[in-house]
Amino acid sequence: MHYTEQETCPECANKMEVNRGYSTWCGKCNWNVYEDERGLGTDEGLNGMNGNADERPSDRLLEEFKYNVNRDLPFTKQRFYTYLVAITVHLSTLSILGIAIFFFSTNSTWLGIFGIALLLLWITIILPYRKRLPGRVISKDEYPELYGMIDEIGERLNVPPVDMVIISEEYNAYNLHLKRKKRALVIGIPFFAALTLQEKIAALSHQMSQFAHPNISNNSLVERARHVLNSWIDTVDPQDSGLLYWVVFPLIILRLLLFAIIGGVYSLLIKSMRNEMQRVFYIADNEASETAGSEAVLSLFLKSEMEGLFAHTAEQVAEYQYNKELYEEFRKRISIVPTQELLRIQRIQEMNDTQSRSYHPPMKNRIELIREHWAMIPAYRPDAAKERRINEEFRLLEHSSQKILLSDLRGI
Repeated sequence: MHYTEQETCPECANKMEVNRGYSTWCGKCNWNVYEDERGLGTDEGLNGMNGNADERPSDRLLEEFKYNVNRDLPFTKQRFYTYLVAITVHLSTLSILGIAIFFFSTNSTWLGIFGIALLLLWITIILPYRKRLPGRVISKDEYPELYGMIDEIGERLNVPPVDMVIISEEYNAYNLHLKRKKRALVIGIPFFAALTLQEKIAALSHQMSQFAHPNISNNSLVERARHVLNSWIDTVDPQDSGLLYWVVFPLIILRLLLFAIIGGVYSLLIKSMRNEMQRVFYIADNEASETAGSEAVLSLFLKSEMEGLFAHTAEQVAEYQYNKELYEEFRKRISIVPTQELLRIQRIQEMNDTQSRSYHPPMKNRIELIREHWAMIPAYRPDAAKERRINEEFRLLEHSSQKILLSDLRGI
């Protein structure tokens, strides 16, 4: 007979299952569901940073999508505000060059020196930037099955084939818009090692859907404005030395003032894009659900929370010099996570009504929408032979990835 250790909830006296090494929480009143209620309070700690100001627009968008998943991205007043802020950023930055030229036109030595400083600042801010690829590009010749699966998903979503697939050691998956309108998928091998094939299809479908419905953040004018603002922040950030800290901004008060203004403009730009970016996320969730099945998407959400488990596994595996099976060990540990712990993670996601990032809808809303438009049968499922070939390619990618990770952790 299997014995389960139990404790009594201090809030509602409900019996709680105890699993050593995991949080003990109450499924009835949610006591300690966030792991820190034993001494600290949780709801405000988790939600206070994001605040409640932006929950209402996201909730309105959710109600709209519950009725009908509209895949159109209409021109709204928020989009107009985004363009307005972006143009203002570019004109303000260009004005620095104008002021520098004016100073050069005077006969004042001091104004000429100040003009040189402004010119250096303008070059620093406006200098063209090159996106560094976050990992290694894999070719279609080496991994034809993976590319073929991505192409088939794209064909279903009316998306042309991607230009490149990049693998990295991040616990994530995302898409990139590169120069000359090239598009890339970034696949974090640690994250994909945790997923079943249908969950991988869900993750890829989500990213391909975003290519099918590009939002305003991908507009070159807006993207460039974000780069300019980030350059400004790097220059005047009072928490950092900044590139021209002592040359251009020797007065601390001036730096603080500029930082507050630039930070406010950046927040305004992000806020003006938020509605459209969240709309794209809801569409991507829905299309991933239809393509891979709703159950696979919810399971994908659950495993996205296991980055900490992977980091802990990697550290322990790296301690043993001759242990090379990092990802196999990670999958074993996922398989033995207690049901009560999985339920705790699910409960947190269902209660989370704040954005994990400034442009993501609340996880609670995303789950609610998927359940509202439940897709039981996936529209895309590879046959057994293709599944085997795809898994073999992922094993090759895992083999090279774990070599890199373990070498880094061991300092080899």
